[in-house]
Amino acid sequence: MSDAVLIACITGVQAITLGVLGLLAKRIGTVRRETTAVRRDTAATREQVVNHHTTNFREENDSRHAETRGWFDELRDGFRQLRGDIGGLRADVRGLRVDHSALTRRVDSIQQKGTQ
Repeated sequence: MSDAVLIACITGVQAITLGVLGLLAKRIGTVRRETTAVRRDTAATREQVVNHHTTNFREENDSRHAETRGWFDELRDGFRQLRGDIGGLRADVRGLRVDHSALTRRVDSIQQKGTQ
């Protein structure tokens, strides 16, 4: 091979190597920025979770969920009682309708006897 061909090959290899190194440097810079962002977000999350709580954050949430569950249980029991009360009122109204129908039939029969 001639010197010109060798120089061209070396120059080409150098150009490819520099291009690959440039891409790697760019990727490493991106990774560093992403890592920095993750560290910053993690620090902010830790501050929100720790945030001078005297109790464990999970235990505190568990007790709040239990309290909320108790409220829902009370509401459910209240609705069951209300449903029973409404059922009783409906039974009363049905009884009144039956009584009204019987009274209406009796009044009609008395009126028919009186007009005869």
